[in-house]
Amino acid sequence: MNDKTIANKRETTLPERTRIPMSLPVLKLSVPDIPGYHLHWMRGDPARIMQAQRAGYEFVEQDEVNVVNTGLADDAGSNGSTDLGTRVSLSAGGDVDAQGQPERLYLMKIKQEWWEDDQSVLADKNEQLAAVMRGEGVGGETYIPDAHKKTVKSMFSKKCKEVLNG
Repeated sequence: MNDKTIANKRETTLPERTRIPMSLPVLKLSVPDIPGYHLHWMRGDPARIMQAQRAGYEFVEQDEVNVVNTGLADDAGSNGSTDLGTRVSLSAGGDVDAQGQPERLYLMKIKQEWWEDDQSVLADKNEQLAAVMRGEGVGGETYIPDAHKKTVKSMFSKKCKEVLNG
């Protein structure tokens, strides 16, 4: 009997884009990018979620991304989220909230340009701190002895993007 005579032959190959070799590590929290947005997993603490929303973050809905399925009983057709609603979320592991329920991580998104602006503000703040540590303190006051200023200056110098990005 050849393959052409089997009426209900089962398809055993997966499309190339969904096949993940067994030898490669799979990151549980990895998700595909959403163009124009920066994605971040937020701890499901209500105060933390409200803080994120005030900063411009929005919940990612299940129809926007697929999350890695890691559970034995996960539905093969699901997107990997374990949230009962439409928000993408996963169990945070062994942590429990105040009510004894497993803590959740929610996938949230923020406009890429807002995230880049936030990163720029953070980099400026870090540079101010590094300048003080290099001995470039306010009003010329410094606690670093002159003999050590050259060493310290190179330790806390701002790196250029080309060096950081490879």
